[in-house]
Order: sequence, then C-alpha cells, then structure tokens
Amino acid sequence: MPDTQISEAPAIFRGMLRDIVACRDYAEVCRMLKLVPASAEVDLIEHHKSHARIRGLDPVADEALTHAEIAADVIYRLTHMHDHDQDDDGSARAMFRVVSRTTVAMVLGHLIEQGLLEVAE
Repeated sequence: MPDTQISEAPAIFRGMLRDIVACRDYAEVCRMLKLVPASAEVDLIEHHKSHARIRGLDPVADEALTHAEIAADVIYRLTHMHDHDQDDDGSARAMFRVVSRTTVAMVLGHLIEQGLLEVAE
C-alpha cells in the first residue's frame, strides 16, 4: 500500500529542498514528497531566504565548487575502486559531481546564514 500520509518537514529540510529545486518546480516537488504546503506568506519568506543563501555563497562559490568537484572524484574513485575491469562511467562521474556540488553549496549556504561560518570579503 503506498504511503499517502502528508508530513510536516523541519524548516532546515524545507530550506535545503528550496535551495536545490528550481523555484517553478518547488510546489510540485513538495506535493510529490507529500509535504504539508507552506502558507503563501511562509512560502514567500522561504523563497527569499533561499535566494539570499545562494547569493551569500558568491564570494567563495568558485573555490567551494572546485573543492566539491575534487571531493566528487575522490568519492567516485573510492566507490568504484574494485571495478578494474570496467570502463569509466562518465554519467556516474557526472552524477557524483552534481550531488557533491549541490551538497557543498547547500550546506555552506546554511552555515553562512546561521552565522556559523563567515565569508571573508
């Protein structure tokens, strides 16, 4: 039996989801994940906070994303180190890069927003 229960999502979950899902798709993704929709006022606030978090990364984005790509390569190699007889899977490598870049940007954005990490000017 499919799970049809709608659930509340913690604010940090909603914020991270908002940061990685395109604005135009956010409401639909929330529906697909069976999340209780935010009120129009809360949704607008969350939307603006997400854009502010993303802008907050601007000073360190290039360096952070370069590190994320290196981390993706390390993780890809570790998870595929026993695949000696198989060709390099370019699409899997690309997915590792997307996940790594997205995760790094999302986490850094939230840490900066919370004041736990400061970005030098």
